[in-house]
Amino acid sequence: MLSLDLEPVNRREALRYMGFGQKLPEEDFLRRMDSLEARLIAQVRPRFIYRIDELECRDGCLCAGGLVLSGKSAAEHLEGCSHVIFLAATLSARADQLIAQAQARDMTDMLILDALASAGIEQICGKAEQQIREKLPEKYSTWRFSPGYGDLPLEIQGDLLRLLDAPRKIGLTVTETSILIPRKSVTALIGLSARPLPKRRRGCVSCNMRERCTYRNKGVHCSHVESASEE
Repeated sequence: MLSLDLEPVNRREALRYMGFGQKLPEEDFLRRMDSLEARLIAQVRPRFIYRIDELECRDGCLCAGGLVLSGKSAAEHLEGCSHVIFLAATLSARADQLIAQAQARDMTDMLILDALASAGIEQICGKAEQQIREKLPEKYSTWRFSPGYGDLPLEIQGDLLRLLDAPRKIGLTVTETSILIPRKSVTALIGLSARPLPKRRRGCVSCNMRERCTYRNKGVHCSHVESASEE
């Protein structure tokens, strides 16, 4: 288990989560965001955990660490990789508590905190990836690919958390409907290779939420939309 500090989040990303386009909100609203962001940063305790396993093919299925990575999407994402990083990260239960408290007090505060926390967990995942990659300078890696992307089942969450011992080590659990608790958490896999990997498409086509995504309906994209792989 490794701890990280949450820093000021990507403001445009948080505003995008709230449905703002290119036009920024009024100064009063931005000052409100500043105050809530400071509270979030001061109180959450971000943590992450990971492990690296060798990829194998058993009976035509891709496996690692005893976990079956079923579906075409995972196979395409990990093509050319010899190992996979299993990653779990969370802002801690305090983020959920702050959002719930705000919901009881003021819905606008709740929406702002929720967006800030969503941007915050992306920041933490980025920092975690950076730390891991610094320990593997000779390796090339793919971008993060989470359960629920493409046809990689969301139901794999429970097995992934058990593999990482995440409930005990970072307090991250999953419900019967495969929802992570605390909510502001992420699980993901990242492919590793000794050779440069080809660039792969990254964006809405990879996401199983694409047909009902509120961001696409507004003509914007979530933070996962990028065209190049991160090597």
